[in-house]
Amino acid sequence: MMIPDSIPTTASEGEKTLYGVLRDRLPDDFLVWHEPRVSDRYPDFIILGSTFGLLIVEVKGWYPRQIITANNNFFEIRRKQGHTSRIERQKSPLRQGHDYLTAVLDKLKSYPILTQHDGNYKGKLAFPVGVGAVMSNITEAQARCKDKDKDIYSLLEKPQVAYQDEMRAWMKWGERELISRFQAMFTIRFSFPALSDEQIRTIKGVLHPEMKIKEVPATSKSAPSGIKLPSGSSVIVGLDIEQERMARQIKDGHHIFAGVAGSGKTLILLARARALANRLLEHRILILCFNIPLASYLRSVLHGDDQNPQYRERIEVRHFHNWARSLMGRLPNLQEFNNNDEQYNQFLGEQVLSILQQQPPDWKWDSVLVDEAHTFSPNWFRCCVAALKDPIKGDLMIVSDGSQSLYKRQSFKWKSVGIQAQGRTKYLTLNYRNTQEILTAAWNIVKPISKGETSVDDDITFPIVKPSAALRHGSKPVLHRVSSKVMAVEALVKQVQQLSESGYAPGDIAIIYRWKARSDRTLLKGMIKQLNDLGLRTYWITESDKTKLNYSVKIPGVRIVTALSSLGLEFKVVLILWVEQFADCCFPDQEKSALARRQLYVAMTRAVDELHLFGSGSMAILDELELTGAAI
Repeated sequence: MMIPDSIPTTASEGEKTLYGVLRDRLPDDFLVWHEPRVSDRYPDFIILGSTFGLLIVEVKGWYPRQIITANNNFFEIRRKQGHTSRIERQKSPLRQGHDYLTAVLDKLKSYPILTQHDGNYKGKLAFPVGVGAVMSNITEAQARCKDKDKDIYSLLEKPQVAYQDEMRAWMKWGERELISRFQAMFTIRFSFPALSDEQIRTIKGVLHPEMKIKEVPATSKSAPSGIKLPSGSSVIVGLDIEQERMARQIKDGHHIFAGVAGSGKTLILLARARALANRLLEHRILILCFNIPLASYLRSVLHGDDQNPQYRERIEVRHFHNWARSLMGRLPNLQEFNNNDEQYNQFLGEQVLSILQQQPPDWKWDSVLVDEAHTFSPNWFRCCVAALKDPIKGDLMIVSDGSQSLYKRQSFKWKSVGIQAQGRTKYLTLNYRNTQEILTAAWNIVKPISKGETSVDDDITFPIVKPSAALRHGSKPVLHRVSSKVMAVEALVKQVQQLSESGYAPGDIAIIYRWKARSDRTLLKGMIKQLNDLGLRTYWITESDKTKLNYSVKIPGVRIVTALSSLGLEFKVVLILWVEQFADCCFPDQEKSALARRQLYVAMTRAVDELHLFGSGSMAILDELELTGAAI
C-alpha cells in the first residue's frame, strides 16, 4: 500500500525507481510512505510491516564525480547550475536517516502498546527499527574506488547501504528475497510477535499526527495475545489508508468529495488542511462552511492544537456569513429582502465576489476547503474560486453529501459557478461513524426521497450517495413513545442519567431538538436544571448566536443543539427530543417533506454508538419509525 498512490513528477529518478520496486515487489500488507513529514523532516521512504518492523530509507542521487570530501557525518557535493558550480555540505544519508528516527523514537516508546514490558529490554520497542540508504547513481565498484578524501564504501557499507547495480537487480526479485534484503539493513534484528492492527495504527498516528483522529483506551485485543498491557495504555485512531491518500493529494485544481454521513469527509478535510500547513510553509489556507457551530468546532480542533501553532498561523476557519462580514465590514439586514433567504444569499454572494475580484493575489489564499458544501448558495462557489490566488490551478476542495441538503437552494451545475472538477470527483460510501443498526434506521428515513438521485454521475451537483455499509454493529436505536412533551423530557433525563452511570462522559452525549417554540423554552430550561441538579453539566450550544460562535470541543457538558446546527458534528450517544417536531416528514408537500427527512437523517447520523428518540402523540413519523423497523 503506497502513500501517495503515485510518485510526484518532481521526485528524483532514483526515488522513482525505488518507488516502483516497493510498489510492485513488496506484499500487499506492507505500508510504504514516500516523503512523509516526520517531526518537520522529510525522509524519502518509510517501510512498515507487521512482521517486518519499521525501516527508514534515504535515496541519494549523487554521482561519484560530485563528491568532493566525505566523512561519517557530512558529504561535500559539487552542484552545477549553468556555467557555475557551488559546493554544498550535506548530511551522510545514514546520519540523516538516524536523525529522522531519533525524532520519533521517544514518541513511539511513550505508547505502552508498542513497547516490551519485561526482561532485559523492558521499555524498548517491541519491534525492530532501522535505517538504510540507496545510492542510485553510484555502483558498488565505484564506491570501493580508493580515494583518501572520499572513501565512500567504508562510510556507506553493505548491507545497510545498497548501490545502483543492486537496486536495478531488485526489479526482478521476488518478495521474499527483497524483504530479506531490507531486513539486512537493520543493525539490530530480533524475532517478535506480529504487530496487531491497533499497534500498526498507533505507529502510523505517531509518524503522521496530522492523520490522527483521537486516542482511545487499549483493550486486551490491542496487542498480540499473551501480552498484558499496563493500565492507562492507549491506542491511536487515525484515517484509514484510502482516506489518508485523499488527504495527502496536494495537486493543482478543483476537487470534489461526495460521501455519505459518517464517511470521514470532515476528517479528510481537517487532515488535508494540516498536511498543507505542515508541508508548505508560506501556504495560506481558508476553510469555509455554513454552520456557525461547525466553524467553531473546526477552529477549536485546529487552533486548539498547542503542539502545532502553525495551524493558527496558516489556517483560517470561518462560516460564510462571518467571512462575508470580514470582507464587507457589515452584513445587510435580512429584513431588507423581506426575510427571503434565497435573495439575501444571492446578494451576499454578489457583494463578496465583487470585493474579491478587486483584491490583489497576495491578499488571497493558496487553498480553499469547503465543508458541507451542499448548504451553500450557488453563487457562493464563485466566491470560493475568486478567493484563490490562482482561480484555475489553485487548490479547491469541496466536500458534500446530497442526503444532508438541509436548506432550499437553487439547482445548478458545477461549470456554471466556475468549478472545473471533471474527472476529479471521489465518492465515499463506507460509513465509519455509525453502527450498521443506526445507519439502517437513518437511511430508511431518506430512502423514500433518494430514488433516482443516488447516481454517481459528475453532472449531478450534490448526488445522494447510498451507503455501502457501516463497519461496526451495536444496539438498535430505541424509540421512547410517551404521552406528552413533559413526559418526553422526564424520560430523556432518566436516560441521560443511566448513560452517565454506565460510563459515558457528559461531553459524549448530545441532546438534539429541531426548534424551540416559546412554550418549549421553559421545558428546555427545566430539563437543563434537572440535569445540572443531577451533577451532569450541560452545554447548550444553540442557546444564542454567541454560544454557537464560541463552541469548543474543550468545554465539558452534555451537548444541547438543534438538528440544523448539529451538521458536521458527532457524539457517542445522541438523544433526539420531541421527534414529533419532524411531523412534516410525512406531509404531502414533497419539498417540505424532503427537507424534514434530511434534517432527521442528519440528527440520527450524529450518533456513534447509541441512538434514542423521544416522541409523543400519534404522528405518522413515529408510526413510520416503528413500522420500518428503524427503531424499537
